Amino acid sequence: MRFITYSKFSLLAILAILFTACGDDPDIPADEKIKLTVQATAPAEDDKVADYSTFEVTISSERDGSKQTGKLSQAGTAEFSLDKGSYGIEISGSADGKDFSGTTGIVQYSEDKTVNVEVRHIVKQYSGTMDGIVLKEIFYNGGTYAGKMQHPDQYVVIANNSDKEIFVDGLVIAQSSRMNSLPCETLTELLPDYVAVANMYQIPGDGKTYGLKPGEVYVIASSALNHAELYEKNPEKDTGIPADLSGADFELADEDARMDGKVTDNPEVPNLIKISNNLPNGVTGWMHPYGIRPVFIFDGSGIDWDQFKQENEISYKEKAKVDAEIAEYHGYKVPTKLIIDGIETKSSTTPYWGNFVSKSLPETVDKGMIEATLGPSCHINSYLYRLSGADGKLIDTNDSSTDVKVEHRGNFEGFPKGWRNKQ
Repeated sequence: MRFITYSKFSLLAILAILFTACGDDPDIPADEKIKLTVQATAPAEDDKVADYSTFEVTISSERDGSKQTGKLSQAGTAEFSLDKGSYGIEISGSADGKDFSGTTGIVQYSEDKTVNVEVRHIVKQYSGTMDGIVLKEIFYNGGTYAGKMQHPDQYVVIANNSDKEIFVDGLVIAQSSRMNSLPCETLTELLPDYVAVANMYQIPGDGKTYGLKPGEVYVIASSALNHAELYEKNPEKDTGIPADLSGADFELADEDARMDGKVTDNPEVPNLIKISNNLPNGVTGWMHPYGIRPVFIFDGSGIDWDQFKQENEISYKEKAKVDAEIAEYHGYKVPTKLIIDGIETKSSTTPYWGNFVSKSLPETVDKGMIEATLGPSCHINSYLYRLSGADGKLIDTNDSSTDVKVEHRGNFEGFPKGWRNKQ
């Protein structure tokens, strides 16, 4: 795939880049090009790689989000001819039945350089009592209802994908602080051992309160109301109908989780415990509508939150969006070993938050990624869901590029009261 450059040169130069094989572009002066040599290394003694020739390397440009891909040699090297600039590097591949992955943050390169990238054997780390709970469905982005963009009907569905009953008391639904569409070296450097979060909501209970039998699900709503009752139809502008979430199992009912700051608590639906919600500018409410701050779930049972926050608080500097000033924000680092499941979502339709730069979740949680939005905007009722296999179970290979799909559902009713009895 040819690396795409947008520069002062003519449209003909751009077209030449699009249709020319990898190599030096004659329309770019030699002193503006650099040679980047990538060298993969597997430092773990038990995971040495004898042949890297099936591994793929991707170079991503911070400037315009374009990518250049190639194969590594048997010895683990690959050469790229690039414009001077800032790039991120990702390597993935398999050897001896093991999946490997490695990545760098965004780094500026102004001269020829060899970059060593460590690749690690991808092994799921969590093995606690909630192993088998997965994210079945995520509704990030709301629709356009009555001609206005909406967010109150966001929800998440978790499922028991195991063969035994699992109690989910203490499970935490979290959103990564690190946007995968903008560079943030401080948060990227936490990977793969930690993921930075600011939004955390926990299922209550004493450890034996909320059990899911195999195949059962819980619906967790931002606001457990029938949102379809709260709007007037506008057929020319509506992208669907708001979801009826009056039959949800849990709700946040939190003003910080609503972009308009207004919330109505449904007394019939248990509330989650708010651990934290302090993302930049409050722009994302509960979940970023474009999915560029991916959602994951982790085992928070037994955590002393006062102590946790004191030991794991971090500060970082980031833009709230592409054209914003860099500011300081705060969050908490969650050990990857506590993460039960996560889906690396991204968006190619983000007008204010840039293009995909690098992953927010470690490869041990999700070695792939999935587009969270459809069409020119996020607000078109895009539902993200996990596929089922031939055995009836949800597919969970820790690779959302194959396990998960997104589709538009214009007439989806949601989860009204008694929805389980109607299945």
